[in-house]
Amino acid sequence: MASWLAAPIAALVWVGASSATIGQWAPRFFFPTLAVVGAGLLSVAFVRSLARFARRSRGGGRVRVIGVLVNAVATLFLVVLPLTRVLGVVTTPGGGAPRIIAGFGDWLGGEGYPRLSPHRGIDIAGRIGADVLAAAEGRVSVARDSRDLCGLIVVIVHDPHDYRTVYCHVSAISVTPGEAVRRGQRIGAVGTTGQRAWPGYEHVHLELQRGRDSRDVEDPVQRIVGCFDGTTRYPADRLVLTYPVRC
Repeated sequence: MASWLAAPIAALVWVGASSATIGQWAPRFFFPTLAVVGAGLLSVAFVRSLARFARRSRGGGRVRVIGVLVNAVATLFLVVLPLTRVLGVVTTPGGGAPRIIAGFGDWLGGEGYPRLSPHRGIDIAGRIGADVLAAAEGRVSVARDSRDLCGLIVVIVHDPHDYRTVYCHVSAISVTPGEAVRRGQRIGAVGTTGQRAWPGYEHVHLELQRGRDSRDVEDPVQRIVGCFDGTTRYPADRLVLTYPVRC
């Protein structure tokens, strides 16, 4: 019974994470609560399947390995990996550089669940309402509601380097298309628009695109030189980035 209940709950959680409309419509704690209940049921199902496997092995009866394997894989992806993300959130010390919840190319989302495609950017933890900062000077090309998983989006073109930085999930936008921005300038506020982050996982999604092809992305971390410092002179001959949130 526990495994049969865990399966539809897992499906509901995945649907909530994959749809901006459903994610925004549901109460903020609805899907996290479902996930906790599903993880509990799945853990019970896994323990029971191990117990049945052990009894049949000792009794000389027919042993079915497939049930144990299915429960083990489901427990790994839907219980163990999300739990490691929770422990990371709880145990990460404050201060220093901002915490990166999900890295470039990750196949796990910020909450630790499997993704259908590799992560196109990095998710940087931030408090709701905190300033989102331009990672480098440039010109705003997009500042609107994307009406998809990105939510409220800001895109800054960095000439002459032929790069664009993309900022997703902001709660408010404080720049307009065509506006020139400085490195470290406030362009919005941290929020949970689009693919709503669960409580404790609020973040800014930062994406670095090359040229005009939005599919051509690279890891922003390779160009991040630290937190923004108004007294520092940054290189002008190449694109370097600073964190889009304050340290």
